[in-house]
Amino acid sequence: MRNFSLFRSKRLVPSSRAETKEAAVMPKRSILLLAGEASGDYHAAALVRDLKAADPEIRVSGIGGDKLAAAGMELIHHYRDINTIGLSEGLSKVRNIFKAYGTMKRELRSGVHDLFIPVDFPDVNLRLCKVAKDAAVPVCYYISPQVWAWRKGRIRKIAARVDRMMTIFPFEEKLFRDAGVKADFVGHTMAKDVPHAVDKVPLRIELGMDRQKWAVALLPGSRPDEVRRMLPVMCEAARLHMEKFADTQFVLPLAGAHLNGIVNEILDRHGTPVTVHSTDAAKLMAACDAGLVTSGTATLQAALAGMPHAVVYKLDRFTWLLAIKILKPLVMDKDVHVAIANVLAIGMEKEGRGPIEQIKRAGYSILCQECGRPLFVPELLQDQATAENLAEWLMRFRTDETLRIATISGFEQIRNELGPPEEDRTPVAIVLDCLENRRLQETC
Repeated sequence: MRNFSLFRSKRLVPSSRAETKEAAVMPKRSILLLAGEASGDYHAAALVRDLKAADPEIRVSGIGGDKLAAAGMELIHHYRDINTIGLSEGLSKVRNIFKAYGTMKRELRSGVHDLFIPVDFPDVNLRLCKVAKDAAVPVCYYISPQVWAWRKGRIRKIAARVDRMMTIFPFEEKLFRDAGVKADFVGHTMAKDVPHAVDKVPLRIELGMDRQKWAVALLPGSRPDEVRRMLPVMCEAARLHMEKFADTQFVLPLAGAHLNGIVNEILDRHGTPVTVHSTDAAKLMAACDAGLVTSGTATLQAALAGMPHAVVYKLDRFTWLLAIKILKPLVMDKDVHVAIANVLAIGMEKEGRGPIEQIKRAGYSILCQECGRPLFVPELLQDQATAENLAEWLMRFRTDETLRIATISGFEQIRNELGPPEEDRTPVAIVLDCLENRRLQETC
């Protein structure tokens, strides 16, 4: 790990008159960045790689993960030291959280950094945005907080503390601009990374899959409790499917080595012929014909990979009732759904276009079991997430070619919606523009 007191003195105390003159003409730029979880690490790493390619002299430091470190960011803390899920885990990390937060505040007040890039993680990052604002450090937020989903009141706080917002969903741009935030839709990283419209035969050969058999992907989640809830239901659905279609291969992309024991124990108990892969989930989905996907990032990966699928999810009954009966009516938007493809499709539908309209024209009605509105991707939640319902959707995707074609065509519309925008509105272009504005302010 870099010694930041030395790093700071190197920058502020040049060793010669020539260096002093050069620094006065074109000082090296420094960016402080905070990505507090895996998804932020993934998106921000692509940004840092592009920044380093555009200007290798730009220094990026802060909190992130392995992907950001590999991209060239100097880690002050790893995000795993501050990221928490449960209460007990949070209590055990309180000291680390306060230490990391204090370090970031000192960095922002040090006068070293030209720009602060918070990446999602709003509960911490919005507080640091206030520190940055008070320290006259411009803030360029990446992966905007999902105020469209819940806690819309935060948008006023964002408008007061953020100089520039980079959004990864197109409808977010208008939402923030209407609130007075200078916002730009910069495209979604996954739209570039997730393969689509690929020739399945060579991909299956690469992955060791059968080239001829119908292939179904099972994605039970990335957390142990999710896997314990969802994989048994998926296994039973697979058994029901194979009673009618014996020529089916089932594959499961392992979300992490920590799940290996849990997954194998469940598969052994159910006797389900599922091949477990450690390869990239998106690549595996691109090689498959259909799938069952637990709510989360994988739902967008499945859509971008063009794999027809049903989204499934279950919680314990108390948490489910709390979420549906209390939290959603009070603080969540009525059009928020667990499949990101549905959120995007609903936004497009309001403009009279998009995959929901296409599905309707094809003669289908995929209704939300909770609110009754038409959807694009089927969502089987809680009591609807039964093996019989999951197997029914696998059968539909296999036997109904019209539905299958309409679904894949809709996924292509989703991909186009998230594709990279013009060159001057990419994440790296926005950040370089912020740095240039900072330089111009310093010379005035």
